[in-house]
Amino acid sequence: MPITSFLVIPSIQGTTIAFILALASLFIAPVITNYKTKAIRFFYTIVVTTAVFLSILFIGQLILSFYGKSISLVKANLIDNIDHSEIFRPSIITQSLYMLAALCMFSFARVFYDKRWDRPLLIGALVLALYGLYEFFYYLLFGKSGDFVSNRVFGNNYTGSAFQLMEISGFIFQRIKSLTGEPSMYAFTVLPFFVYSVYLQKYKTALILFLTLCLSSSTTFAIGIIIIVVLSFRKIAKFFMKSYLRLAFLSPILMVLLFLTPKLAEIFNDVVWTKLTMQNYSGNERSMFFQNHMDIFNNFPLSIKLFGIGFGSVRSTDFFSTLLVNTGVIGLLVFSLFLLLPLLTMKNDKKGITLKIIIVVTYMSMMISVPEFSYLPTWLFLGIAYNKIYRDRRQEIENHHSSNRK
Repeated sequence: MPITSFLVIPSIQGTTIAFILALASLFIAPVITNYKTKAIRFFYTIVVTTAVFLSILFIGQLILSFYGKSISLVKANLIDNIDHSEIFRPSIITQSLYMLAALCMFSFARVFYDKRWDRPLLIGALVLALYGLYEFFYYLLFGKSGDFVSNRVFGNNYTGSAFQLMEISGFIFQRIKSLTGEPSMYAFTVLPFFVYSVYLQKYKTALILFLTLCLSSSTTFAIGIIIIVVLSFRKIAKFFMKSYLRLAFLSPILMVLLFLTPKLAEIFNDVVWTKLTMQNYSGNERSMFFQNHMDIFNNFPLSIKLFGIGFGSVRSTDFFSTLLVNTGVIGLLVFSLFLLLPLLTMKNDKKGITLKIIIVVTYMSMMISVPEFSYLPTWLFLGIAYNKIYRDRRQEIENHHSSNRK
């Protein structure tokens, strides 16, 4: 599921193994269960979520049709900058198909998730991480990319799995991206699995995932870790303060970190700070795209501001301005409510807190630095969260009926 740089049919975008299986779930779901209610819930979830998505899209296109060419998109970073259609751009159709696959993944996880999934899910993330480590060491040995699996290409020559190098104090290494689009996408993909592996107490897996996340040298990873530490600060402090043994174990680590502070500060400056403060090319590009799309949005008529110019029209380096231009304020609010609703309705037990952390990290990463809505781990864990809400409510109802019978 995390693999996005390999296509089953190289000439057809979107034919990743995960997308094909996600769409195939429309035919598989009724067959794999003996419970008709589960199949009904699966299709009900898809129908409702797709209906909301299409309603926003069609209302926006209808409104846009009245304005014609008066809507200027000169400064926009269009997904398809060759086509000049006023409504229903081809990119809207293709991106909507990606969204359908994402909603299928969400619906499938919401209805069919079982704790027996946990082991193969972590194995999948581990395989992705190990392939990334293979690429990392291959470059150190041979000085070139060792990726022999990725075959995805956008346009004529834009690779679907970027080869990026990083230099720190004269040491040059390949930033881990494995079989995803680029290092930031790798971090975005693996962070939820890292948090989940800690919850499952699979610490060896968590350590490997954490190591590869560090070697991705991604701002997305740095932002994610900061959010995780802030959200889990009390729990982390309680863990280490619980016994003198853990405190004794922590002391030498703190001493080493103190000794390495100048080097860590240099790494933080190179990887994170220069991007956030727009002191390098990547940071300047992010700032430019964000400002351009916000300027475009501010110049929209009120009705376009509400519903946007069409999902899949433009793409920024953050999902906030991307969503705002594409789907308007209504689309941004609906998407945010959809992702963040479990924060309000899910129980605060161990698994609930873990899933809440994953959702917050995913949402913040998307809004700040990753404009990717179609990476399926996002929808997997969101589906697991909604599955937990459903199961908890069923359990409460059963307990209530049981107490009444007594």
